[in-house]
Amino acid sequence: MILARVGFASALLLFVAGCATQLGGASAPPAAAPAPPPPYEGLASGAFGASLSPADKTAANNAEVAALNGGDRKTWRGDDGAYGYVAPGASSGDCRDFVHTVYINGRPKVGNGTACKADGGWKLKS
Repeated sequence: MILARVGFASALLLFVAGCATQLGGASAPPAAAPAPPPPYEGLASGAFGASLSPADKTAANNAEVAALNGGDRKTWRGDDGAYGYVAPGASSGDCRDFVHTVYINGRPKVGNGTACKADGGWKLKS
């Protein structure tokens, strides 16, 4: 008799599980992860950084993002001898001004920019 009850309970559980699956009772698929922000294209990506190597441009742009996020001066050194620093100004709403100084062959080049928060990252204002 006990065996019959166990068998009946097992059959009932299988039946209920099958109905739930057919009726859409299975758990929902996991939500898709949000898309990462687009890559930041800072001053080094334009005419200001025309004489920088791709690796140096990446280092310079990464320093801009770090300075924009933290509000503190950030230095960088590229693989090909260029180096520099980014000095952010005070934020104004979702935007922040900054000064980027790059040294190529020991000669400074200074650029000014403003970046604003956009799509989960920063975007340089033109």
